[in-house]
Amino acid sequence: MKENIKTAVIDLLDDKKMYVVKDERLIEHTLPDYGEVTVVLLGGKVDRLIDKCSRKV
Repeated sequence: MKENIKTAVIDLLDDKKMYVVKDERLIEHTLPDYGEVTVVLLGGKVDRLIDKCSRKV
């Protein structure tokens, strides 16, 4: 049996990024300064990310 191992290097000190693994791909998502990010699952897998951004005045 042959294993196909994929690796990725991410910066753990960058707290403005979120990473999602979908279909053997690493998807980088930049987080908003204010607001929320909702992860929508479909069939137990990530389907989409929804940003609700706000601005502090």
